[in-house]
This record gives sequence, structure tokens and C-alpha cells, in this order.
Amino acid sequence: MPVIDAHAHCGLTLPFEQLQPRWKEGNIDGGVLFSPVEEIYDRSDYEFTDNQFYRDSRDKVHSYLESLKSKNIFIYWFVWNDFVLPGDGFIGIKWHRHSDEPQYNYDSEACKDFLEHICTVRMPVIIEEEFHHTLRLAKIINKRTVVIIPHFGGLNGGYRKLKAADLFENNAVYVDTALASRKEIEDFAADYGVDRILFGSDFPFGEPAEEKYKLEKIFYGKDRKKVFGQNLFELLE
Repeated sequence: MPVIDAHAHCGLTLPFEQLQPRWKEGNIDGGVLFSPVEEIYDRSDYEFTDNQFYRDSRDKVHSYLESLKSKNIFIYWFVWNDFVLPGDGFIGIKWHRHSDEPQYNYDSEACKDFLEHICTVRMPVIIEEEFHHTLRLAKIINKRTVVIIPHFGGLNGGYRKLKAADLFENNAVYVDTALASRKEIEDFAADYGVDRILFGSDFPFGEPAEEKYKLEKIFYGKDRKKVFGQNLFELLE
């Protein structure tokens, strides 16, 4: 079973040539790629909605990611406020913003149509959003496709807060391990099992080899195989 990194940034400003040797260092065979945030929207401008420069940037970075797609490299579409539907080569969705960044236009018909589309075709969606928006999106999706919470919820309000809200009781909600603490990972595994845990590095913010080594100290045997790749392959079948 190949070892797959389920959370890595890659784009024109962060080319694959920078990521590939880090994967090789950690004996990682491939992974999920999505664009760096700065190629999708202006995260420094809270009032930003969209403009032609960023529409062109999204087109360019998504075309670049399509050129990288291979047997063990999976590409996710990074959605923003134009809510353009993902290209045929994309197998998942990245939904991302932080509390000090410009907001998604959740009340638009285009947003509603986008969500309906990804649920209909059952594309897994990584949601990195504020706590209330995370719960809102999970409620809208309502198990029609898989939701992946990155960093064990570290940037979605926190693992404990999401757990207290019973988000993880939903068996269509997965987590990735990027930059998560050992305590959180072990707590989730004890309460919910390992079938919804995905290894992730969050390159370039995390080092793939180090993030993999963190999990090697937690999981063994069949559980390790599941976390390092089997769970993702089964999810993306």
C-alpha cells in the first residue's frame, strides 16, 4: 500500500519540484495537491470578493495541477466566490478561509449550486473554515459526500470544540493529521477508530517526513496502513 500525503499545497508559486524531494525524504509515494491560498484570493483584504486577476490565477494554477495528476497524485479544486465547477481531472474540493480573511458568499445561488454539484457527484471536500461555518457546511452537506476536517480542526475552532459539537459522530466526517497533536490523534482513534483518519503534512507549513514520523509513533500494523493510504484510496474509489 503506497504512503499518501492527503494534504499538500502546490502551485505556480510553490512548484512540485519543491515538494517532491520532501516526499522522497519521508518515503512518501504521492499525495493530494491543492493550490496555495495566495493563488486563489487576496487573503490580506477582508473586503475582497473577486477580480479578473484572481480568476486568471485560479485558471492557471488549476491547469498546472492538472498537469501533475498521476497514479498516486490526486488534485483538489480550490473553490472561491465565482463558484466555477471543478474540472474533470479533479477528485476533491478545498474550501478554505480564516476568520480575518474575505468571506465566501454563502447566500448566493452559485454557492448553493456548487454545493449541490459536489454532493451529487460525491466529491470529498476539505473544509477549513470558522467553527460556525464548518458546522453550517456539514449540515448542508448532510452526509451526501465526505467532509474532511484538516489539522484535526485546529483552524476550525479546535478539536475539542468540534468534538463537543458532535461533529465527529457523523461517520461522513474525516480528519487529517497535518500539524495535529499526538494527544488529539490518539483521542480520536480511541473514540471513533482509525478508518476516518488521513495522514497529511500541510507542506510547506509542515515537513512531510516529520509528520509521517509522528504517526509512526502512534499507529502500527493494519492501523498504520489505513492511516498512511488505505483510508484515502477507499475514499477516492
